[in-house]
Amino acid sequence: MASIVEREVILGFPAGYTEQCVRKGERTAEWVSDVRKTLLGNSWSVGVVVCLLKQLFERLGLVKASTIQQLMDRLQPGGGTHLQTVLLRPPLRRESSLLLPEDGLSRRLSGLVSVKGEDLLLQSTSEQLVKHQRLRASVPSKLWKWREVSGWQWKSPGEHINVLEMRAVMTTVKFWIAKQKLRNCKIIHLTDSLVVLHALSRGRSSSKKLRRIIMRIQAYLLVANIQPVWAYVHTSQNPADRPSRRVICRKWQKVRSI
Repeated sequence: MASIVEREVILGFPAGYTEQCVRKGERTAEWVSDVRKTLLGNSWSVGVVVCLLKQLFERLGLVKASTIQQLMDRLQPGGGTHLQTVLLRPPLRRESSLLLPEDGLSRRLSGLVSVKGEDLLLQSTSEQLVKHQRLRASVPSKLWKWREVSGWQWKSPGEHINVLEMRAVMTTVKFWIAKQKLRNCKIIHLTDSLVVLHALSRGRSSSKKLRRIIMRIQAYLLVANIQPVWAYVHTSQNPADRPSRRVICRKWQKVRSI
């Protein structure tokens, strides 16, 4: 049987579309899957509607003639011709081919900034720009191949989680500069902490502890002339979430690129 995420994508919704119907702490319960399936039970299939509109639009000359198979191929997750279709409906399995190479995807994503020019903002092409309400969607982490470079538990259990998240970003920045020797470039960094995302995007914070770390991060970026693009990734899609809880220290593995 298809999972709830696969059903959402097949019906034309973004992966995890019905996940927001319950609280974050209750999403692992058994009854959540039934609730999400109930919400999808009253929805319509995008493929059926596209096939019906195809007959009308082709006769009116609004779209080019195509076969049913060609339409189904374009409706597959990641099979669209536009970047937004890949972001909203990423491939369910990473083994499938992508529309954009990984380097080209990062280059295109770095141009999608919010209306305030602060951080990366995903928004469908049919939606109007939201000026007063921040609209943010998770960047699909499955669009890239990930490899674990390092992972260890913090030795300061008394520190706040926001401070630890900010220190993790500083560790990543130091890895870019010291180990990867990156200079004069633009980099996309994913974080699952909205506090860290807002603080880094603005370059300031009311917290003294966070402000001290932000100043160190900005100093590293200034010396190396690196322009970061901060983006949000949901905790369930964050590939760095599990290594951060590793008991055994694994630090600075050899990698060719990041």
